[in-house]
Amino acid sequence: MKNIYLFFLSALLIGLFSCSETQTQQAKTLLSASEFSTLLQKTSGEIVLDVRTPGEFQGGHLAEAVNIDISYPAFQQNIAQLDKSKEYFVYCLSGGRSASAADFMRNMGFSKVYEMDGGMIAWRSANLPETTDQPKLMKTGMNQQEFLKSLEGNTPVLVDFYAEWCKPCKQMQPFLEKMEKEMAGKVIIKRIDADQNPALLQSMGIEGIPYLILHDGKKVVWNHMGFIDETNLRKEMSNTLKF
Repeated sequence: MKNIYLFFLSALLIGLFSCSETQTQQAKTLLSASEFSTLLQKTSGEIVLDVRTPGEFQGGHLAEAVNIDISYPAFQQNIAQLDKSKEYFVYCLSGGRSASAADFMRNMGFSKVYEMDGGMIAWRSANLPETTDQPKLMKTGMNQQEFLKSLEGNTPVLVDFYAEWCKPCKQMQPFLEKMEKEMAGKVIIKRIDADQNPALLQSMGIEGIPYLILHDGKKVVWNHMGFIDETNLRKEMSNTLKF
């Protein structure tokens, strides 16, 4: 009887310890501003996501942060393109939007997602550094009229909408650059940063990247969303443009 009692007591203690350990691990994903800052400095290869609006982002943000507005229609598609093996540090103004973004990412299979408790309000209260670095700003970019004007001429244009944080975009970049050299005079390959031209993407109804559009003059003759390998891309362009 004594042995049975000891067995159940041990099982109970192990269960309580495991539960406590799990709760501690979960709690560590929600970090204070100072903890967020400290862990950022210790981590290499991380990606910092600012899920506020472009206007908020322009007012001040963490160094090296990438702005992916959670209210943007293509937010979920853009997040789905990210490399799940990376560590992500997510924040907003006060913590509400970053909590939603972090939960969405975890449900998508991202295992290393940290969120800042209190957001930029807490960050600023702790007198931690921020920047208004122009290269990282989410700009309005060109409008659709300016985009169409850039396509003027007799040479077909393949437009690649990409982003620096997009893994499939990076996989496609080398062979797109190779094709650009090989097809000089026959096809122009133009790359447009989606993060720098959100208004253009919204006006064109583009909801995910990479997104390829082949224009012959101003007429769209082929388009494709998502990764495509070099062989199939060459085949599609050859069949469409008849060369």
